[in-house]
Amino acid sequence: MKVIKAFILLIFSVFLINCSFAQRPDAAAAEEHFKYGNYIDALKVYKKLIEKDPKNIDYPYKAGLCILFTEDNKTDAVKYLEKAAENDADEDAYFYLGKAYHSNLMLDKAIEAFNIYITKGPGTKIEIVDRELEMVNNAKKLLQSPIDISFENAGANINSEYPDYYPFVTPNESFMIFTTRRKSGVKEFDGYYPSAINYSKVVDGEFASAKKGNSMINSTFDDQAVGLSYNADKLYIYFDDIKSKGDIYEADIKDFKFKKKVKMGSNVNSKGFESAATISADGNTLFFASHRSGDSGGKDIYMTRKLPNGDWALPQNLGENINTKYDENFPNLFYDGKTLYFSSKGHNSMGGYDYFKSTWDPETNEWSKAENIGYPLNTTRDDICISFTEDQRHAYISAWRKDSKGFQDIYKVTFNELDARETIIKSKILEMGGTEPIKDAFVIITNNRTQEERHYTPSQKNGSLLITLLPGSYMVMIDAPGYAPLDENLVIKGKSDFIPFMSKEFTLTK
Repeated sequence: MKVIKAFILLIFSVFLINCSFAQRPDAAAAEEHFKYGNYIDALKVYKKLIEKDPKNIDYPYKAGLCILFTEDNKTDAVKYLEKAAENDADEDAYFYLGKAYHSNLMLDKAIEAFNIYITKGPGTKIEIVDRELEMVNNAKKLLQSPIDISFENAGANINSEYPDYYPFVTPNESFMIFTTRRKSGVKEFDGYYPSAINYSKVVDGEFASAKKGNSMINSTFDDQAVGLSYNADKLYIYFDDIKSKGDIYEADIKDFKFKKKVKMGSNVNSKGFESAATISADGNTLFFASHRSGDSGGKDIYMTRKLPNGDWALPQNLGENINTKYDENFPNLFYDGKTLYFSSKGHNSMGGYDYFKSTWDPETNEWSKAENIGYPLNTTRDDICISFTEDQRHAYISAWRKDSKGFQDIYKVTFNELDARETIIKSKILEMGGTEPIKDAFVIITNNRTQEERHYTPSQKNGSLLITLLPGSYMVMIDAPGYAPLDENLVIKGKSDFIPFMSKEFTLTK
């Protein structure tokens, strides 16, 4: 009972602090928000303070940091931190100006700012500035050879105005599970609502409106999806409450119903910090990210195999081809059992976490050297969790992009050089009530999303039409002499509802 009372008092205190400081546009309110990592509300107050007192150089400095420290549009961080650096607002001002330039791909200016920071004297970030310069130079190299991909926002059924992240999809894209911090419960000290696990199933080729997982996997604290099995029968959860953090839980899934999460054993969870897990398709090998004694420096990726009694064996560190002195996170073993995707702040990252992959060689019993998947999949921000479909033509990620609804959104990524999954449509144009095809028709098919047009005419031999379309929504316009024009919507289903062939007849009236 004492624990419950203490928790209620804590929540009530957080509520009062947020309400009180949110209504006070003064320096004390801003500092309090900033102190507790509530950069969202701190930024609102700092912007008001800048208007009231434009000569105070601390306000633009802190405003710039608030923008850098949130997963939102980072463009304005440059203008604030330029002013702060020019006026020597802080010994680390040029360091963070370099970070702002780096985040906005102003790479030459980033190098210049970091070098000024080095020559001006030792600030508190002097020990890590060389690594920042390395990542800027990595970015310059990766930008020279971008990979051919396209991004599609997962849409309003998945994304919200709040952070939506850590997506996992089944091999055929029939089911997605992800983490969100949308409005629910009481805001935490950082200005966000507690994280919760949501899911969505595909209906008629599109993800249905996401639903919150049940109380078996969600609590009033922070719950995050950090791994999903091949058959979507096991979910891995990072759970963080006021008593403990840094452990992985496992929950069974049956018929899309979640069973109670259970903390994994001591050969997975340690006295250190565990953050994400992935399991092989056969269920016998587990990979997870952990910060424990004996690792390379930050979080490393470990592997363990299932023993005959069902327990997990002592884990093995995957070694220097994957792990670095920086953090590695979110291992995701592909369905072939030998390709490992993961995120890392090391190797040739272009900034923060980047996506990497490594391949297991059964002959040498080694993992290949980590390969950066490339720009623009990787950015100068943190790119942490990626989940591929079985054909590897598509993947799901979370990112902030210009069309994001707010903070991070979930996106479907298409690897264009591999994307050949089109539906072949065998069609004819007939007169209402007739059986003979109309051969002198002209057909325009417009992609409703991209507005790309394709033109077709029936075969003069047999009147047939052969059309190939990628999954999506289209407007079909048909015009033929002596007939009324036809406008008709056509939906080509994708994801798990994809079909490679279909027949379709269009009917015209006089």
